[in-house]
Amino acid sequence: MPSQKLIRCEVSRQGLPGATTVRYVPMEIYGLWEYLMTAKHSFNVARPQASLWIDVDESPELAYSEEQYEKVTELTLFIFSERDGMFGKVSRYFPEQSYDQVKEIFLKHYLSADSEPGLRPQMKERPGIWIKRNGKCS
Repeated sequence: MPSQKLIRCEVSRQGLPGATTVRYVPMEIYGLWEYLMTAKHSFNVARPQASLWIDVDESPELAYSEEQYEKVTELTLFIFSERDGMFGKVSRYFPEQSYDQVKEIFLKHYLSADSEPGLRPQMKERPGIWIKRNGKCS
């Protein structure tokens, strides 16, 4: 069963504490991501919680009730690197209820109108679930 360790956290703009959004960040890049969000982009990052994302094609929702998981979509881009002369893979995870809106913002970081047609990122989407757990990560 394909799975990914993710940190779920809440993000808000400094000075706008009531306007929070949820993010799911791969555990292996969470420290760097949190630093960039706070130091470079002036966001507040709160309530980190670790758990697993599981591909819905494996039918994990059959083992859990709806109160035990959140629907989260994996978006993978295969991006050509001019520097390396090859494609690389970038995967990010977004809550189902805001997927279309957040996806559009995310893609602006990687898509440019002047990209050569054969070198534009290829995109793959996979629905999944993030398993709710008690406890926080440190």
